[in-house]
Amino acid sequence: MNRYQDVRDFYTSKMGEPVREALFVKDEFKIGILKWSASVATGGVTLYGTLGSSDYPLPGRHWGHRQEFFIGFAPEWDDIAEPLAQLGSYTQFRSANLESGHTLRLPVELVEETWLRGFLVVEPLDDVLSRVALGDGRHVEFLMAIPLYSNELDFAAKRGAEALRDAMSEKNIPFWKARRRSTFIDG
Repeated sequence: MNRYQDVRDFYTSKMGEPVREALFVKDEFKIGILKWSASVATGGVTLYGTLGSSDYPLPGRHWGHRQEFFIGFAPEWDDIAEPLAQLGSYTQFRSANLESGHTLRLPVELVEETWLRGFLVVEPLDDVLSRVALGDGRHVEFLMAIPLYSNELDFAAKRGAEALRDAMSEKNIPFWKARRRSTFIDG
């Protein structure tokens, strides 16, 4: 049994078997991406989740505290798999933790020609994927990733993640759509 089988089993207990799997490897780090088709169990979006982030300890945290990340889109957007894997391995390459409310700016667009430049990491909006205690003593928290434009990242850096989420909500920005407009059209 591989180390992340228990996390995969947790995902499966919540959403069924994934319809697609991919593996991304960089140096000694391996991060899988699982995909589930839109359904009631996924909140009506195609869901993508990391698998393997929780195999690695978080710098400066209790050894048992681990994380996995997920993101949902309607319609599906398979191009997000590699950027999500990068998010899943971020703490290992940067020795910096990501917590709810943190943003991560990437040096290039998440996916070519989208202008999306990073992620906002937040606690899940519902408790379908929140936390799980594993048999080996690890406690895995699942964090939702929201892709952001540069001007949204700038806004969050100045005013905070909650202010950005409020602005997105006020303007009815569908963060689950891959080809959405920016919250701040004029930059």
